[in-house]
Amino acid sequence: MINPNFNELKIRLLEGNIDLNNFDCGNSDLNEFLKEDSLLQKRLMLNTTYLFFLGNDIIGFVTISSDALSIKKLGREYKKRFKDKNIIYKDIPSIKLGRLAVDKEFQNSGVGDFLIRWLFYYSVNKADELGFRFINIDAYIPSYKFYEKYHFKPISTDLTKDFKKYERTKNRDREKANKMTIPMFFDLYKLKLIGKYQKI
Repeated sequence: MINPNFNELKIRLLEGNIDLNNFDCGNSDLNEFLKEDSLLQKRLMLNTTYLFFLGNDIIGFVTISSDALSIKKLGREYKKRFKDKNIIYKDIPSIKLGRLAVDKEFQNSGVGDFLIRWLFYYSVNKADELGFRFINIDAYIPSYKFYEKYHFKPISTDLTKDFKKYERTKNRDREKANKMTIPMFFDLYKLKLIGKYQKI
């Protein structure tokens, strides 16, 4: 594990002239996405990827796209909250966190925390320009606790069932189990209420 100086981190949008080959987060799906799919998907205007550099090394990346969340999936509390304000949308605009990964050399050093807090700051500022309310993610089950720590809420109504299925699958096929996800969301409105993003 390397402890980075966060003041030295540089953030760049993915471009075709950037060498991605040395990045390895230990997850074959995430590595494959960055090295084989990310640039094509950006060119097709499906999502965009931000790269976090320390010197010439990519130490993490975040991929985002536009999305929407169904009021029904958000539950009764949100349905009532919007209805009381005479908002009759069936779907609420959202930003989708499609991928978030940290290179193996920098895991457990605070880089994941830096990436998620950057996403909050980026999103709460962009929300005023573009008009969206939530960040949502299909979180890999092994990463569930990480997102829960940052106040992401599950959309799934039966987490017990989800986790039991994960444990059963993990006993048979760990790689398959580690691809299982739980939909989660974060409400950006509370960040807007307190101004620019700060620790929550």
